[in-house]
Amino acid sequence: MGQATNEQLEKRDEEAILLGRIVARDERAIEELHRRYSGPLYSLAVQVTGSDRFAQDIVQEVFVAVWKDAARFDASRGAVGSWLYSMARHKSIDAVRREVLARKRHSDADLELEVAPDDVHQAAWLGVRRDQVRAAMRQLSEVQRGALELAFFAGLTHVEVADQLGVPLGTAKTRIRAGLLRLREILGDAVSDDATGRRDERPPAFLS
Repeated sequence: MGQATNEQLEKRDEEAILLGRIVARDERAIEELHRRYSGPLYSLAVQVTGSDRFAQDIVQEVFVAVWKDAARFDASRGAVGSWLYSMARHKSIDAVRREVLARKRHSDADLELEVAPDDVHQAAWLGVRRDQVRAAMRQLSEVQRGALELAFFAGLTHVEVADQLGVPLGTAKTRIRAGLLRLREILGDAVSDDATGRRDERPPAFLS
């Protein structure tokens, strides 16, 4: 057990030194870090985004960020690997959110185009409902809003939400359920229990 701990500490120190070399603009150091972590970071990004293209872009963004801001790494707060995984996770979630918002804008535009000119009351009602949902989401706590965005807007399962938030599965479910209940309070009958029926399985040249 002690030997494993020593190996972990040695790896941590070694990679902290790599970060120091990157701060000094040593391209071989960023290449070595890329060799060690590009594969695992890609796998994480694919898991979150479900997209090979997004995952490749995210890995690229992570190492560009490392090259530009390696000095921001604080060894007292954790290992280099944890820092990289955290960056990749946040960039992946941001990518999913951007994609969801882009699709929503397109679907909203399509819906508006499909409404007949004489259906002014229906069009007005749909616009009000969308505004109400957006306003209601802003009234949730940060943890509830974050869990709901991942579970419903990003389409992640409860297990995936728990993994991305770094919390136990039960905590993720509680946040989602509490968020839904709060939305029901705000919106009345607009949010039904059916919404909970989700499944529970499932710089250097080389960076340019």
